[in-house]
Amino acid sequence: MPHAAAVTFTVLAAIAALPFAAPQDPPPQPPKPAPADLTPGQVDAGLLQRLTWLCGTWVLQDGGTTTEEHWRPLQGNTILGSSHTFSATKTLAFEHLRITASRGAIAYIAQPGGGKGTAFLLRTLEDGRLVFENPEHDHPQRIRYEKTDDGLVATIEQLDGSKQQRFVFRRAAKQ
Repeated sequence: MPHAAAVTFTVLAAIAALPFAAPQDPPPQPPKPAPADLTPGQVDAGLLQRLTWLCGTWVLQDGGTTTEEHWRPLQGNTILGSSHTFSATKTLAFEHLRITASRGAIAYIAQPGGGKGTAFLLRTLEDGRLVFENPEHDHPQRIRYEKTDDGLVATIEQLDGSKQQRFVFRRAAKQ
C-alpha cells in the first residue's frame, strides 16, 4: 500500500473554491469533526486506556486458512499488534500494526508485509467501536473495529462505503 501524505482541511477548502468547480456541484464535505477528546493536542493516557478491549488474540477461520490478530497490552503510548494469515503449509500474508498517540493524535499504523507504514487517524472512539481514516490512501481509507458478544468485526472500506470487506474474529482460547 503506498504511503500518502495527509491533506489538511485548508487545502480541501481551497480546492473546492477553485474556479473549475461547477457552480451546481455541492462543495466536498470535510470529515466529521472529531469529538473534543480526540482533537489534536488533547490526547491523554486515559483515551488510550479506552482502546485496551482490543488487546488479546483474535482468530478468523475460513476453510483451510487462518488469520490471527495479536494485540499486546498498552505499554507507554502504544498498543503493538500483528496480523498473520496462513494455511497448514505456508504464510499467506502478515502485517505489523500499532495504535499509538503521537503529535497530539491517535493513529493506527499498518505495515503490510513489514513494509513502509501507513497512518490512519482515529475518528471515532466509542465503547467497543474504533474508526480510523486516511482519505489520501488508495485502499482502504477506513478501518473499523467493533466488539461483538463473541468476538470482534474488523471492516476495511473506502470512505464512501465501497469495496467493503468484513473480517469476523473470535477471541482465541487462553493457552
